[in-house]
Amino acid sequence: MRQTYDKERISLNVAKLKTHGENFEVVIEPELAIKFRHGEADIRESLKSEHIYREALKGDLASEHVLQEVFKTTDSLKIAEQIIKEGSIQIDDDYKDRLRNDKKRQLIEILVKNTADANTGQPLTATRLNNALTEAKIHLDIFRKVEEQVDETVVKLKPVLPLTFERKILNIRLSANYAPKLYGFVVHRAKVVDEAWLSDGSWSAKVELPAGMVSEVQDELKSKTHGEAEISVEQVVKKKRF
Repeated sequence: MRQTYDKERISLNVAKLKTHGENFEVVIEPELAIKFRHGEADIRESLKSEHIYREALKGDLASEHVLQEVFKTTDSLKIAEQIIKEGSIQIDDDYKDRLRNDKKRQLIEILVKNTADANTGQPLTATRLNNALTEAKIHLDIFRKVEEQVDETVVKLKPVLPLTFERKILNIRLSANYAPKLYGFVVHRAKVVDEAWLSDGSWSAKVELPAGMVSEVQDELKSKTHGEAEISVEQVVKKKRF
């Protein structure tokens, strides 16, 4: 039995694969289909229907003979997996815009935490990074993970905004009054290189963290301890990419 869908939705939210002179389409849940490509969702959740179409808009189903000939199976889920992974995903403009904005937000969060100004060593703000992305005319691939695009994006950004993935060492000492409740805050944000609980109950530590997070950690510790935290900053010779 043929099944049809809303014209506007089906014409946009589909995955298509052209192979062996034939066109194959599946109707998708776009967000889950993209996640499926990354191994983060189940194929059944990614589909609005398990039918394999020649043209979904017309409800034109692919014949089992053709499916067997091309894919060596008539299992619709296995075929849908191949179509989503190897074909093109077509989604509506509103969803594209939402996905672009979300990818850009994720990228800026990564860069704020992991980079600093290569000239001054100062952390970079989200506003400055956003402006630089606009100036460099950088557009992220909405179908790839943001983490996979960081290095190539930094290369494009450097002509307009000097970046470094420099990391720094903080030497921290917290008194017995604050150490127990702030310990978790520090180790969640930094790598502990060396630490010791002293006889007076205070905590002394050397921690490594991205240069862009130094100010946040310093400010939070000083605020929570009412200025009693002892903090000094060392420059790390090595530079670490994201």
